[in-house]
Amino acid sequence: MLSVTMLFACLPKLVLFCLLYKLCFLLLFNFSEFWVVLIGWAAVFSITLASVSAIYQKRLKRLFAYSTIAHTGFILLPFCCYTVDASASFIFYVVVYSIMTTSLFANLINGSLSTKYQPKYVINVSAFGNTNGLFAFCFTLIILAVAGIPPLLGFFSKFLVLFTMIESAFFYTSFVVIVFSTIACFYYIRLIKILFFTNQSKNVVWISNTTNNYTEVVLICFLFVILLFFLYPNPILNFAIVISFLTF
Repeated sequence: MLSVTMLFACLPKLVLFCLLYKLCFLLLFNFSEFWVVLIGWAAVFSITLASVSAIYQKRLKRLFAYSTIAHTGFILLPFCCYTVDASASFIFYVVVYSIMTTSLFANLINGSLSTKYQPKYVINVSAFGNTNGLFAFCFTLIILAVAGIPPLLGFFSKFLVLFTMIESAFFYTSFVVIVFSTIACFYYIRLIKILFFTNQSKNVVWISNTTNNYTEVVLICFLFVILLFFLYPNPILNFAIVISFLTF
């Protein structure tokens, strides 16, 4: 179920990353030379593997699962720097990731509630923009934010992480991450292309049902949250900076 997938995509990672943050930045800060290399390679490998593997995925859940792996790599990158700015970028990315992931799966869940069947494959959303424009518009903005397309909220989180890496002289690592993040944009844009421009076929099972108007209200609420922090991300950034200074 999509609700279970959303739960495991957000909650366990938040707990584990908070634990890892406390271990590395508080308890094991003086032993950074031992864990920086390990976490750095894990981050780069996660981004590389997920960006390439997601291109060949045809199932929606697997596609977003690989997307989650790539974002996990971005969350781990600030641990290579172990500075105040790195701590702030880590906290900012975790908060933004939680918002985007919840919004993404909430749109999928509400889209499924307003239809007869849940979509399993990417092709199942073919030309859905022609039958439910509101859902398609909200879904597209969230996908672009998850992909890190400027100037949406996801771009600010990735830019902050990469700026911290470059500031700490991790030039080659930043270059590799930028290249594979660009490759990852392909499967996000392909999903939008299928959503709007692919003709419907016998594989399409996601048929719009406009009788459930309350789902549209939920979509508008999540869209408002995405646009609010897109226009004014300072509350999240200030929160991350305060927590970082309290930590150090």
